[in-house]
Order: sequence, then structure tokens, then C-alpha cells
Amino acid sequence: MIRQNPYQRLLYEQLAAFGFEVVPDPHFKIGWLWRARRRVTFVHFHWPQGYYCLRGRTRRYERVLSWVKLALFAVRLAAARTLGYRVVWTIHEVQPHERASGNLDRAGALTLACFSHLLITHDLGTVELACERLGRWARKIEVVPHGSYIDVYPPGRPRARVRAELGIGQRSFAFLSFGHVRAYKAVQLLLDAFTSASLEDAVLLVAGMPMDAGAAAAIREAARRDRRIKPLLEFIPDDRVAELFAASDVAVLARGDGGTSGALILALSLGLPVVAARSAAYEELAGTEAGWLFSSGDGVSLRACLEAAAGDPQGACTKATAARRRAESLSWPEIGERTAMLFFGLGARTPRSRG
Repeated sequence: MIRQNPYQRLLYEQLAAFGFEVVPDPHFKIGWLWRARRRVTFVHFHWPQGYYCLRGRTRRYERVLSWVKLALFAVRLAAARTLGYRVVWTIHEVQPHERASGNLDRAGALTLACFSHLLITHDLGTVELACERLGRWARKIEVVPHGSYIDVYPPGRPRARVRAELGIGQRSFAFLSFGHVRAYKAVQLLLDAFTSASLEDAVLLVAGMPMDAGAAAAIREAARRDRRIKPLLEFIPDDRVAELFAASDVAVLARGDGGTSGALILALSLGLPVVAARSAAYEELAGTEAGWLFSSGDGVSLRACLEAAAGDPQGACTKATAARRRAESLSWPEIGERTAMLFFGLGARTPRSRG
């Protein structure tokens, strides 16, 4: 499981109430599958790209080896089914945001979809993408919402104290871009839109671990030229997450590639309205009731949304209330029960799962 993201922990805690248990230290290899066949029923994938491609993949031989790795992945999936495992894939995105190659990622998604007994998505927008890219295998899809992050992070320090520490004026309107800093999150689009917007007293706080050197460099350079941009490019521990959102007024998600966004759900859970790209998934989660939606990839549209948000603080407060209400509807007990019933529906004898 990904330790920094509480999503999987929250999901499997709910499934535990129905008798499911995450097996420690699993290894998706034929030897492990053989040894565990009598005590494990499910093989549950979330972000599968590490199983079929090599990191980096810049050299020709690495690309070739990735295809070999994909073939081995298919063999292991076939072995899992032959041994009686139920294979489940929760599709957070149909193809990874940072792609190895179009053909490899397409083949990886089709391979896993083919061998899966059940596909789960969190929203109808992802269903649409899956139907387009997975063809007939998409008929296995069931929609189960992504649960909220309400009460997951401690409240932290007072807003005024955090703002003073970050150099944000108490009356300034603060935008927050939170999460791992990666190129696919449209960092440059956000920087250009913010610096060109007519914002009299606003700041942009960019907080998160830099995972892309180019994107991090662009943020630092923009901050050097514009003091309203506040980079906090580091790992944000759990006890600081909520206080950063509380110190801000609106969360910004500039990426426009669709798929489920944990960052958007986190913002809603912490009562912050969002500026986000107009996509089926984001409209379903937030809509205009809990945020402002701009045309994906359009800097002018993004700039207009930033100006609209900063120009209407009272409206932002109203949308913040709606954001929290949206998050409250994403109940983990209901989601856990729905997921458990789907798992039981596969006809498993032993209620256990592999994370």
C-alpha cells in the first residue's frame, strides 16, 4: 500500500468489518500465489503500472524490457486466475498520468482489464474513459465513490499563526496547490494564469514533495520573480496538512486529464472550495456549487476563475460550505459495505484480500 496516501488504509479498515484482511508482505509472483492460494482469495490492484513497466524507460533496452515485464505480468495474472484468485482492479486512472509509452500503457490496461473479474471506478467520468479505452472489458465496471478524508488529519495550528509563518497577509486571498509536484499537474499553466491575473491582494501557495525537477524549478523561478508565489516544496507531514488548507481560501487543481483526484476530495473534506478543470469527474464531485470550473488546458479560462474566486470572498465561503457537504456524502461505511458486497458477489469462499 502507498503509506503517504490514507485512501487504501481507510478502504481496508472498512472492509475489515466484513471479515476481509490485508495480507502482509504479498509478492505478486507465481511462487507466492501458489503458496498463498488456500488462505488468500483476492488480488486487488490500484495503480498497476509498476507491475508492467520499468521506471525511467529512457533507453531502448529499458523499453524492450518493459514489454517483457508486461508479458510476465500477463502470465502471473493467468496463473492467479487458474489458481482460483479473484482479480480486482480499482481504476483510479485508466492509463497512468506519467506514461511509459502510449502502446505499452494501453496494453497494460487492456491486459489487467481482461484478466480482472471486477473493475471498480469512483465516478462516471472515469467510466466514460474506461469504456472508450478498454472496449468490451469495461462491461465489468461497477461504480463505488471515493471516500472522504474528513477527520483523517489533525486540525493543526491556528490560521493566523500559519499565515504569519508563511508570509501571507491576514487579509490576503490565498490559493493553495497541494500534493506531489509533477509535470502532469499543469504547473506551468497555473503559474502563468496566476501571474497574469488581476489580483490585488492574493497569494499562491504551492505545497508538496517535488517529484519532477523541471516543475519544481519552474515554481522556484516564478517565486523568485513574483513574491506572491509561496513555494513549500517538501514532504508535508500529516499534522501540517489540515492547517495549510485552513490557512487558504481556495484550492486549485490545474490538471485537466480527468480521472479520480484525491487532492480534490481532500480539499472538499477540509472545507475548501476548488478551482478545477471542467471534466466529467470534477463536475460530478464539485460542480459549480463547490467551486469554479475552467476549460481544461486554457490559461485564460483558468485566470478568469482565479479572478472570480478572489473577487468574491463571500461566495467562496458559501462554496466552502457546499464543499464540506459534498465530502460528507462520501461516507466510508457505505463505501465499505458496497465494496464488500461486490467482493462477496464474486463468489469467494474466504473473505480476505491482498492490498
